[in-house]
Amino acid sequence: METGPRLTRLALALLFITPLLAAPARAAGASSGTSRTYTLKDGSTLTYGEPGFWRTIGAMPADLGTFVTDSFSKENLPWLGAITASTLILIHYDQTLYNGARRTGRKLGISREDKTKTYIKLGGVSLFRGPSDLGSTLYFIGDGWMTIGAFGYLKISNLFERDPRASQTANQLVEGLLATGLVTEVMKNVTGRETPSAASGKGGVWRMFPGLNEYVAHRTRYDAFPSGHLASSAMTITVLAENYPDNKYIWPVGGVLLGGLCFQMMNNGVHWASDYPLGFAVGYGIGKAIAVHGRTAARRGPAPVKQASLTLAPYLSPYGAVGAGATYRF
Repeated sequence: METGPRLTRLALALLFITPLLAAPARAAGASSGTSRTYTLKDGSTLTYGEPGFWRTIGAMPADLGTFVTDSFSKENLPWLGAITASTLILIHYDQTLYNGARRTGRKLGISREDKTKTYIKLGGVSLFRGPSDLGSTLYFIGDGWMTIGAFGYLKISNLFERDPRASQTANQLVEGLLATGLVTEVMKNVTGRETPSAASGKGGVWRMFPGLNEYVAHRTRYDAFPSGHLASSAMTITVLAENYPDNKYIWPVGGVLLGGLCFQMMNNGVHWASDYPLGFAVGYGIGKAIAVHGRTAARRGPAPVKQASLTLAPYLSPYGAVGAGATYRF
């Protein structure tokens, strides 16, 4: 399964679709200078200006720089150690875990094959392929379509009601899909690890720095590490959670989906378990960097502070006595 090129084609398609979806909002009178403030449940606020699609895409080099800088910052060194340690441990058990996933899939009747089928065809050309069984559905989660679905929902929301947060989040998903695709493809080309289905040795052979022609001609020999599917999916969930912090279900639901995806990618021979820690970290880190960088137009304000006050007022009793009354508000 040539997953890298497929995700890249999806991202490039969105590059052309997104400006078209943004046009109706501009035609409806949305000014590029306007903004909208959203109040969160904790009292803090997020303010979004009208997003510029190409401005968001143009921020990718800066966002990738933030991703690299944050990844190697002092406070994140323990996480780097955890990613490295977990990867090394999983490499040791990769073959056992892979065999176990295959046995589990067989017992549950989950297919190991790509059973997607064409649902929409125009002039003999397949326009949309979708899953047809549980196995292909689980794999479909990471095939870019979770990102596409979130993108479409957010852009359509902006068409019916001016919602700059939705529109900007959708733009960030496109940027994130391109960024994770770029980073994981470079890493795959450097590490050159065999996928389980093409493994010529226990745990897959590593052939670092294969030539570009060789890499393209025989992808399954070199593109296992890290998982681009997991990276793009983790990026999607992170961008959504960062822009919609009140929606606490995003990570729990997303975690279940990622778990199903990770299982199926082992079941159908696309990835080893040790391909996952770095893949997840790349997606999470890029998603975080994109969302944080976007907050130059999406600022999180402090929660309002309630201040105590003391009010004094003259007081006249029913018996004619004159005094003062005090009211304390907190």
